[in-house]
Amino acid sequence: MKKISYILVLLLSVGAFAQSNETMTTDTIVSPILAKKNEVKVDVLNGIAFGKLGVSYERFLNKDFSVGITGMMFNKKSKTDDFLTDDTRTLIDYQVIPYVRYALSKSASSLYYLEGFVNINGGEYKELTTLNNGAADYIMITKKDYNDVALGGSVGYKLYFKESFVLDLTVGIGKNLFQENSPSTVARLGINLGYRF
Repeated sequence: MKKISYILVLLLSVGAFAQSNETMTTDTIVSPILAKKNEVKVDVLNGIAFGKLGVSYERFLNKDFSVGITGMMFNKKSKTDDFLTDDTRTLIDYQVIPYVRYALSKSASSLYYLEGFVNINGGEYKELTTLNNGAADYIMITKKDYNDVALGGSVGYKLYFKESFVLDLTVGIGKNLFQENSPSTVARLGINLGYRF
């Protein structure tokens, strides 16, 4: 976890430095970047740290608003064996996250944004049942499936390199609405690398 914190601090420092120097190059960079309306990204943080495959597509409606969708699949094999014996109550298998973003900064080469999202998620949860065989009590663990929908919000920062390559940092949280056996909250955390075209 300390390594992830160091990486986030380093990336935010680079972003702040780039934003402070953008005034010299904004006039030459703004038009080419804003002319490109599509962006695809891969979440490297979740891929390396948690074994999740996360891919996003974002469409820019204008200089202020964009819409997108993120799909995230989890490497279940690495966690299933431990799930029955560890303290984890739920194991998320997938997330589909449509979102809307509003740019707080007006620069095209680096910007902060606010995001509202819906997180459609599903997986498994553990149910513990105490039984008695006549001589002693024992606990039986069973796995069941869940599916839920969360609403949430995020903040983020984007930094563009060479007009097309992007580093996108996102931090947010959402609350599941319907199932009592699903996780009460879902995190929205990512370091994405992508390409704008």
